[in-house]
Amino acid sequence: PKSSTEQYEELLAGVPALASLGAVFKSCEPVRLTEEDTEYTVFGIKHVYEAAVVVQFNCTNTIPEQVLENVTVAVDLAEAEDFEETASVPLEVMPLNAVGQCFVVLSRPEGAFSIGKIANVMQFKVKEVDPSSGEAEEDGYDDEYQLEDLEVTPADYVRPIVVTNFRTSWEEAPADSERADDYGLGQREGLQETVEAIVGILGMQPCEGTEAVPPNARSHTVLLAGLFVGGSQVLVRLSFGMDAGGAVAMKLVVRADSTEVSEAVHQIIQNA
Repeated sequence: PKSSTEQYEELLAGVPALASLGAVFKSCEPVRLTEEDTEYTVFGIKHVYEAAVVVQFNCTNTIPEQVLENVTVAVDLAEAEDFEETASVPLEVMPLNAVGQCFVVLSRPEGAFSIGKIANVMQFKVKEVDPSSGEAEEDGYDDEYQLEDLEVTPADYVRPIVVTNFRTSWEEAPADSERADDYGLGQREGLQETVEAIVGILGMQPCEGTEAVPPNARSHTVLLAGLFVGGSQVLVRLSFGMDAGGAVAMKLVVRADSTEVSEAVHQIIQNA
């Protein structure tokens, strides 16, 4: 089966406004931006490029008595100041009980791992359908619909990669890129759920089966590998220890192609 990124690549390649952005680095999981069982269903999907994040809004109309035309999403970037909206691609007609897409292009400084919260309002023209003829009226009226916020996080800029031999890769990574720090994670249920939470936050690939914590272990080391947008490989060693009271301490050691990337990984944990 195709990965989600491959599935989206074909769709994105057919949108002329996105052609100048280059290749997609990563497509994130869809996020529901409407509540269940509302008139419209909208999901947001973030596509990360070298110098932009494209938000794809998957839109579905569930009301047969209405035709929705010229669908766009107005974004408010007050809490995502590093971004600038540079293009908006409307959806001509929101399909009834099927999915159509509109897009917003948010440029960001090249190489920056910009983060923030994007507020979204869907805007469209409504045309009522005449029940007797099934035809939509000529003139419609403008309307809008408040959507949920969408967050861009540092982990959006990293994708998992498989390394065959972690130790060799670690020794080959530049030693002067290494950044280490200790973090107190507070009271936790157990080490396994702590490991799963941190791996989820970092968005990297566990290596050599280290994501599995032996039963009743009080300490554990996890090895992770990832690739940051821009092509920097990153390797992570996470050492966890749990005291008798259930408090967990974590040592995070990172090596990467550059110190900026190593620091970005620590930033992910500090922001979490």
